[in-house]
Amino acid sequence: MGFLSGYTDLASLAVRVVIGVLMIIHGMPKLAGPSRTQMREGMKRVGVPTILFDLVGLLEFVGGLFLLLGFLTRIVSALFILEMVGTIVLYNTVLWKTPMPRGALEEAFKRTHGYLSGWELDTTILACMIVTLILGGGALSLDGLLGL
Repeated sequence: MGFLSGYTDLASLAVRVVIGVLMIIHGMPKLAGPSRTQMREGMKRVGVPTILFDLVGLLEFVGGLFLLLGFLTRIVSALFILEMVGTIVLYNTVLWKTPMPRGALEEAFKRTHGYLSGWELDTTILACMIVTLILGGGALSLDGLLGL
């Protein structure tokens, strides 16, 4: 098992860094910036409470930072799993029925039930967060350093 533990530490690090950066990038505009108001109003129109939108932005930014550092990795992973399940359900229910400009992808979007320009990113994040929930932060993390 010792031989494989080094690889699981590297796998955890790779997933944490990639998803951490991705979530920070997705969380920042929800917390501040010119598109924040437009995104909040759009989500409010489809029934997502603004407080939930704000909490998701906070989770994505702070949780992404925590993933990068490998701090509270399993807790953050569990929260992201809940978020991704929620967004996948949202895409396939409310947003599926909402007219959104998709240009040339409109027909492809309909044929793939949203997998194109829809929830494919969320399913990938979901899978990665299941991996980090199982593996934890690994030796190359604050969790490993602090013995969490």
